[in-house]
Amino acid sequence: MSQKAKNIIKSIINTVLIAAAVTAAVYTLVTHVFVVELEKAGLENEDVTLISHRGMNTQAPENTLEAVQKSAEAGYTHVEFDVRRTEDGIWVVMHDSDIDRMTDGEGEISEMTYKEILQYKFDSGKKVSSYDLITVPTLAQMLSLCAENDLTPVIEIKQEGTEYILELLKLIADRWGGELMIITFDREQAELVDALLQTDETVLRRENVSIWWLTKYLTDEVLETAKGNTSIGVSFDGNRTGTKKSITKFQEAGIELAVWTIDCPFRMKQLYSLGITCFTTNGIIYNTD
Repeated sequence: MSQKAKNIIKSIINTVLIAAAVTAAVYTLVTHVFVVELEKAGLENEDVTLISHRGMNTQAPENTLEAVQKSAEAGYTHVEFDVRRTEDGIWVVMHDSDIDRMTDGEGEISEMTYKEILQYKFDSGKKVSSYDLITVPTLAQMLSLCAENDLTPVIEIKQEGTEYILELLKLIADRWGGELMIITFDREQAELVDALLQTDETVLRRENVSIWWLTKYLTDEVLETAKGNTSIGVSFDGNRTGTKKSITKFQEAGIELAVWTIDCPFRMKQLYSLGITCFTTNGIIYNTD
C-alpha cells in the first residue's frame, strides 16, 4: 500500500473518531440540562420550568414514547407533545397533519384509521438504528408513560376546530389525575377548554390544568385578545419576539407568560431577567470553551 493511501485511510479514521467524540459531547451537554446549563446561565433550578419539546428529540424521534423516556432520564419535569385525531377517533401523537415526514408511509391522519397508521414505522428523526421499529403512539400510551416517570404532560392540540375538544378532555380525564398543561395556537380552542373545565362535563379540575395560548409575536392585538380572559396564559416564540417593553405590557395586564422554543442559554437568561420562568426547549446548546 502506498504512503498516500495510508494517509487517506488515517485521515478517514481520524474523522470518524472526531465525529464520535463530538456526538458524545453533545449527548453529555443535553442530558445534564439542569445541573450544568441552568447554573451557567445564572438561573435557579427551582425557579424554572423546563419543558422538553416533543420529547428529547435530539436523542430519539420527536413525539415518540422513546423521546419522552429520554426526557425523563435527562431530568425534565415537563414534556410537550402534539395530538391529533384519526378517522376512527383515536387520539395519536404527531406534530404534522400527515405521517409523511416522520414515517415511511404517507397519508393524512384524519383520513386514516389507527390500524392503518400502525403499518408504518418512523424513518426520520431517528438517532440510532434500533428505533426503526417505532410506530406512532396514542395519547393514552403517552399519558401512561408520563405517569410512570412522574412527568407533567404538556399537550398541544393540533386537531383543527372545536368539534372534538370535549371528547379530548374526557379522554385525558380518564387517563390522567394530576396537573397538566394544554396549549394551542387556536384562541377559540383555549377558551372552550377553559369553559368546559368549569362545568361538570369532564372530571378534570380547572385548578390542575394550565391553559396556554401560543403565539409567534407579542403584538398589541394579541394583548387585547389576551385581556379578555387573563386565566389563559400566553406562550410566545422567544426567538422572534419578547422585548422588555412588550413583555412588561402583558405582565402589567396580569397575563402569565411562557416562551418557546429556547435552546440558547444566553437568550434564556435574558428572558428570565424579564420575569419569564417557563421555557420550552429542544435541549440547551452551551459552548463550554
